[in-house]
Amino acid sequence: MNLEKPYIVSVYALIRNEKGEFLLLRRSENSRTNPGKWDLPGGKVNPGESLKEGVIREVWEETGISIVSGDIAGEVNFELSEKKVIAIVFDGGYVISDVKLSYEHMEYTWISLENILAMEELPDYFKSFFERFATENKPPSDFPI
Repeated sequence: MNLEKPYIVSVYALIRNEKGEFLLLRRSENSRTNPGKWDLPGGKVNPGESLKEGVIREVWEETGISIVSGDIAGEVNFELSEKKVIAIVFDGGYVISDVKLSYEHMEYTWISLENILAMEELPDYFKSFFERFATENKPPSDFPI
């Protein structure tokens, strides 16, 4: 019998500091999903919650940072052992705040897009997201830097 894995919706946030670096969290070693790998802050949307409410709540729970969710920055789809995930990534804006990690993560880093693209401990689906993000968000060659 061919049992189709159920889909779930997850939400993540691209959060930047004053230097334009992105916030990544390292999942704890005992995590059921991607133990020890780097991740964006986010997670599952609760029943009855909007996508934006979900990303605001998840970021708060995982980092202690209060964000205002912006536009959708992109999406990724991936499979876990028991489910398929549709992950919506929102622009979480710029923050100047201390990070207070939850039990789900063991460390965090603020990191440039260039260094994210070179990371080995990033799940493939986030690596492909950041590769697309880098291509789609390049300033024009005549853009003053």
